[in-house]
Amino acid sequence: MRKLVASSLAALAATLAQAQAPSPVPVPPTPIPVARPPSPAPGTIEMKPTGTPGQAAASRLAIDSVTITAIDVRGRVVTVRRRNGETQTFKVGSEVTRLKEFAVGDSIKIEYEQGLVLEFQPPGSENVPLESGVTAGRSDRNQLPASTASSGVQGTVTITAIDAEKRLVSFQAPAGKVYQVKAGPMIRLEKLKVGDRLLATYTETVAIRLEKAGPRAKK
Repeated sequence: MRKLVASSLAALAATLAQAQAPSPVPVPPTPIPVARPPSPAPGTIEMKPTGTPGQAAASRLAIDSVTITAIDVRGRVVTVRRRNGETQTFKVGSEVTRLKEFAVGDSIKIEYEQGLVLEFQPPGSENVPLESGVTAGRSDRNQLPASTASSGVQGTVTITAIDAEKRLVSFQAPAGKVYQVKAGPMIRLEKLKVGDRLLATYTETVAIRLEKAGPRAKK
């Protein structure tokens, strides 16, 4: 799912690494006490040199707003509806304070900060198995209820195709899924070839913030 998307971006970025680039990975989302919402579609991310030989990176911020359709303050469970009509239920942890101030009709702002680093792995280097980790954070007590979660995945990916004209690089993640990234103009794409391996590191920070936006819906 989101993990696969994350991993695909990381892997593809890694392919760009040989020319100055990358390292992608699928990110398994198990965010903070607030259940992780689905990540926005990845699309084609553009990799740029980091200044470190054989390494490239990319990042982007996505924001989504949802509306509370049901809330159980005592059980700390919130159900929301996204703009596309999709509904999702979150188990809110203690990190989110002042939950009782919100009700049906209020909006929740969800922000995703996604980062991908790809690093070229020389022939003969050890294959890095997929590994993930998660960290959490909390908001200040005198601020609006909010919570953030950072998840990351790292592993070796393999370049499966290179479109030099469009500067697109495809890579295969450990799970077998194939992803694609774009090599920025400063990436020396000619140094990459099919079969090259990249160490992909994908990170995603999800920030969930409860914001009052407009009148509450009537029950």
